[in-house]
Amino acid sequence: MKPELFGTLDLLIGFGWIILVFGVAFWIYLVNSTKKHFRWYLPNLGFRILFGLLFGAAYAIVLTEGGDTIAYHDGAFKLSQLFWDSPSEYFMEMFSTPGSDTIREHFNEETGYPPSWIYREPESFFVCKIISIFSLLSFNSYVAMTIMASTFSAFASWRLFKTLKRFDACPKWIIIVATMFVPTVAFWCSGISKDTFVLGAFYLIFSYLYPLFIYKERLKLSSLLGILFFGFILYHLRSFMLLAIALPFIIALLFRWAKLVSENVVLLYVYRVLIAFVMIISVIGYVQFTGGSIVEENELLQEVVVIQKDFAQNKTYTGYRYDLGIDDYSAWGMIKATPLAIITAFYRPFLWEANSAFLLISGLESMLLLFLTFRFFFLSGNLIKHLKFIGSKELLIFSILFALILGFFVGFTSGLFNVLVRFKAPIMVFIIIFFASRNKEEKKLNI
Repeated sequence: MKPELFGTLDLLIGFGWIILVFGVAFWIYLVNSTKKHFRWYLPNLGFRILFGLLFGAAYAIVLTEGGDTIAYHDGAFKLSQLFWDSPSEYFMEMFSTPGSDTIREHFNEETGYPPSWIYREPESFFVCKIISIFSLLSFNSYVAMTIMASTFSAFASWRLFKTLKRFDACPKWIIIVATMFVPTVAFWCSGISKDTFVLGAFYLIFSYLYPLFIYKERLKLSSLLGILFFGFILYHLRSFMLLAIALPFIIALLFRWAKLVSENVVLLYVYRVLIAFVMIISVIGYVQFTGGSIVEENELLQEVVVIQKDFAQNKTYTGYRYDLGIDDYSAWGMIKATPLAIITAFYRPFLWEANSAFLLISGLESMLLLFLTFRFFFLSGNLIKHLKFIGSKELLIFSILFALILGFFVGFTSGLFNVLVRFKAPIMVFIIIFFASRNKEEKKLNI
């Protein structure tokens, strides 16, 4: 039996969840109404739910095949059927890696079988496992499950806003827009999709880690559990994101520690020499370990190459494509492709490349980023002083490094503009804040 997406019961359950979610949210707002920043709490939630429902409708109505979203919903439905048929089998499936044997062991004609192409991909079926919990709570209502996913997205973006609102080098209205009200991010990352949970997990991990290192807050048990839980989710959905988070955080911390000894010239010199020595030894050790074969011996880079070839050559992926002209997958070939991959991730699709309403909005966002980039390089006064200012702000160091690392992966692998817009969602808030941030001495140059 296949669940009905927009039946009367489905819509009624969805309407009930909207009342419940906004009822709880309004109570939270009333409790915190004296806090000035809470005026954005309900608009953030409404914005995410609106775009989540638009996303759900687009995939269920506009796209004839339904895409991944409908397959995730169907897989979650089969898991919920498995729960009612055999709770023990359900939990075994939840904590096992899907394979050709497990689908026959756990599922049957009574429960139905999840889509095979989703089940064969552990990362994709992990999404089904997550939203199967939503399915149990909503009696398989597609609308209600979409609202739950949107609520999770709103919660994550709100936590990120609360974390970054204390940053004083960027106009507050830009932080508000960047964290909560970017249309393409809300559309692609508020419905039933892998990107919703990737973005949400990333936002929440950052919101737990950043105050610990930057504001020197004490590590609470809830924060530790949150880091471990959402790190577990991110590991199973898009593992290379963990590297993209960890490396910029480490470098930002090194800059922070350098500031602590900056008044002592001798200590600062020793610190810099020590850091340079560790970096050189690390590179030499890595090259020796891999025999100089950077790509061939690196599982992560091999995965990047496989994904890039899959999107470029697999005709089952439909949509407007772009081509970086990559035909050399050696280490040198990937290095040569890096600048174009990063530019693609940051600024494309350009307006003239938009062939749909969704891409047109993304093109407009790209134009805004181009303006902010132009202002950064040409209207920031003394560029050297501006770069020194960036080096004094750990958030800006993290932002640009994270955007460059993930931007390479995104631009290099996507191949399709719709995939590009989805994959680059995590970097949007950070590149906006990075290029919009100004030294207080330079604010008189703002336009």
